[in-house]
Amino acid sequence: MGDIFLKTLNMSITACWLILAVLLLRFLLKKAPKWNAVLLWGIVAWRLVIPVSFESALSLIPSAETFSAHNIQYETPVISSGIPAVNNAVNPVLGELFAPNPAASVNPIYVWLLIAAVIWLMGIAAMLSYAVISYIQVSRSVSERVPYEGNIFLCDQVKSPFILGPVRPKIYLPSGMDRITIESVLAHEKAHLARRDHWWKPLGFLILTVHWFNPLCWTAYMLFCRDMELACDEKAIRQMDLDGKKQYSAALLACSTGRRPATICPLAFGEISVKERVKNVLHYKKPAFWIVSAAVAACVVIAVCFLTNPAASEPDTPNAERPALLMNGDVYVDPYMPVSGLPYGYQSAGKLTGEQANHTGLEGIEYFMHPSGAEDFYTYQECGTPIDLNTVDNEQRQWAYMRWVLVKNDGIENRKLTLDDVVMLSQKKDALTWSDFERYQGQDTGSGLYIRRYEIDELFEVWIGGVLDETPMYIYLKVNNEADDAIDIRTENAFAFIEAHRKDIVKAN
Repeated sequence: MGDIFLKTLNMSITACWLILAVLLLRFLLKKAPKWNAVLLWGIVAWRLVIPVSFESALSLIPSAETFSAHNIQYETPVISSGIPAVNNAVNPVLGELFAPNPAASVNPIYVWLLIAAVIWLMGIAAMLSYAVISYIQVSRSVSERVPYEGNIFLCDQVKSPFILGPVRPKIYLPSGMDRITIESVLAHEKAHLARRDHWWKPLGFLILTVHWFNPLCWTAYMLFCRDMELACDEKAIRQMDLDGKKQYSAALLACSTGRRPATICPLAFGEISVKERVKNVLHYKKPAFWIVSAAVAACVVIAVCFLTNPAASEPDTPNAERPALLMNGDVYVDPYMPVSGLPYGYQSAGKLTGEQANHTGLEGIEYFMHPSGAEDFYTYQECGTPIDLNTVDNEQRQWAYMRWVLVKNDGIENRKLTLDDVVMLSQKKDALTWSDFERYQGQDTGSGLYIRRYEIDELFEVWIGGVLDETPMYIYLKVNNEADDAIDIRTENAFAFIEAHRKDIVKAN
């Protein structure tokens, strides 16, 4: 349930950008035909309903997934809004308020997500109940009616003409309405039926029911109802002369019911913004061809730019093979996958300057160093999601810690093995080979079997034994001077073994 709500929330946030674009376009295209505005709201509905899309370089959506379900449930909670300033302002706060608890099975924020999902379902239930009760009340109010002609009925309880029923729609008119006014009203209501508005308005309400928590969705629905009425007026008066338009306007004023809250039914003749509608009717002129063409083109542009998701892109760096950071004249590269937490002892050392970021797009990102001056550091940044030890899915973005390692002799070979290296290598389990350790400083020894020893610090070391070019017989993480205190990192938990000896590490340092 939480995942469904999170998907809906991401869709709603994404649609907000489209809604804002449509609001701007409605203002710029005031002289365009009103059906064009209704079409724009249809594009908004598509974005709110369809959960999948495809990537495009033309997309103007900053981010298609502001909240990652995997990140919220298992990692440090962050957002990926596509706007760095927003991410930098919000993510530290989220990290402090909802820091992961190692003793818990899920992040604290995931519990709040489940609570929000329950509230969301309660809101949906309330909206649907309102719609059903509203429909039943209106249906009962017109139970006593008199046939006029076809699907048209007269009823004493009707104050303003409306259409009721999505399958077999009926037009209801006040009993005391004169024939001249009826002609204008029927022109409007039949235009509604021709445009299938008795389907589109309930559908719009159902979409609003799902996204009831989004204020912009309420704005979109209200304006959709308004534009639908204006478009219907235009269709009804398209062939009328000036006298016909005046008669139609008089009918609007006679049937005016004032402002009402948004409902799933009915489609009332005088329900929405009568003053604006009368003004549009009296001043209506057929739009020029170029205006209609521009309006259609605008719809196409909006659809291309806002119905597609942004293409995943990597930072623009001068080093095409590997991004590099410059720290005190040294070059650091990132050969490792992102991790969710900092290793023991690393502390914040500030934020990267423009020179240090070296065109990687990481300027202003916080970085963390070890007081002992280890030849590596970490940045907290947006990066791909790890699939396994050697693979990152760059399309699935998350905020995580990225390790940067000092480059020596134009490479990163022949450096000392660290505990952090051991933990990450242990994730390969039985896939670990001799070649995985070739980059590290080691000593060869042994009699009969080949043995390679890697000293880590005063307390830990790694021993690999077996026959070269074959699967190692063992890969032990050992405590110095304790022959029996060791584990094979392929089959046992290296991180837990290290944590169990933290007190010894502190004493050794």
